[in-house]
This record gives sequence, structure tokens and C-alpha cells, in this order.
Amino acid sequence: MKITQWAIVTLLAAPLAGAAPRQSQQAPPPDQSSSSGQQDNSVAAAARRAQEQKKEQPKAAKVWDNDTIPSNPGGVNVVGGESDESGGAAPEGGQNPAAPATPEQKAAIESNLTSAKAKLESLKTDLDIATRKYALDEQMYMGKPDYQKDKEGAAAMEAEKQDIEAKQQEIADAQKQIDDLQTQADAANSSSK
Repeated sequence: MKITQWAIVTLLAAPLAGAAPRQSQQAPPPDQSSSSGQQDNSVAAAARRAQEQKKEQPKAAKVWDNDTIPSNPGGVNVVGGESDESGGAAPEGGQNPAAPATPEQKAAIESNLTSAKAKLESLKTDLDIATRKYALDEQMYMGKPDYQKDKEGAAAMEAEKQDIEAKQQEIADAQKQIDDLQTQADAANSSSK
């Protein structure tokens, strides 16, 4: 029991014992002036002057370059537009980028991202199948001795080609949607940190 009491008293007294030597180091007596003490004082004085000068300088205007421009959609609005209650421009998605995303919003973004990725994979599979079918049909069409006279075959080949181009456009759109959702997810995750 006595050991515990002494341990507590020692722990409580240790910070006080350490504070006394620090105070004596901060203000050395005038008769003990060494070159390191003068150097410490001159460095401290120079730091104080630099801080005062920094406070007195006006703030520089914001310089926009490729490193400081936000990459998220709606991050910079040079034209102006709808503004929210705080006076700033409202982003396209209707969310305030400064406000942290709620767990429900994060879950919705992640859910949308997962379904968009699944849709993209499905579209890629459909495109692969359509491309293979087109290659086979083209071989069959070109394998006929008088394929130039086959108007129905040519029309079918053209329809398949247009279908492939449409699927390629759908894939590009789906990839853009995934990129946008990924940007939103990254912003939501970084705002919660």
C-alpha cells in the first residue's frame, strides 16, 4: 500500500521536477553568457521577427494551375450559377462538397458503383459475343460465290456492325458513369477522414 502511494506521489512530482530545470535554461543568468547561448537567443529573435513579418504581409491571391484545380465535376464554376445558403456555387449533384457524406450516401454511392461495374461487364460480354458473331457471319457472307448480289446478307451485316458500334458507345458511357461514381466515392471517403 505504501509503495503504491509513493509511486503515485513520484509520478505526480516528476513533471514539476522537470519544469524547474527548463525554466532555468530559458533565462540564463547574465554572467554565464556563452557563444551557444547567444546563438540560441539570436535564432529565437530571428524566428520572432520572421513571424511578425509574415503576419504583416498581405495574403497573396489564389493562383490556379493544373495542380490546384479540383478534378471533381462541379468543383470550379467560372460562370457562376445556383448558389446555396452559404453563398458559394452549388455543385451539380446537389451535395455540398465541404459537408461530410453520411453513411447512407456512401452506401448509395458504393451500391451504384457496384451495379455500374456489373452493367459494364455485361456490356463488354455482349460486345464480345456480337463481335464474334459478326466475324463468323462476315466469313459466311464473304464465302458465298456471288455475295455482292446478296442484298439481305449485306443489310444483315450492316445491322450487326451498327449494333457493335452502339454497344461500344454504351460501354464508353458506362465507363464514364463508373469514373464519375468513383470520383464521388473517393470524395465521400476523403471527407469523412
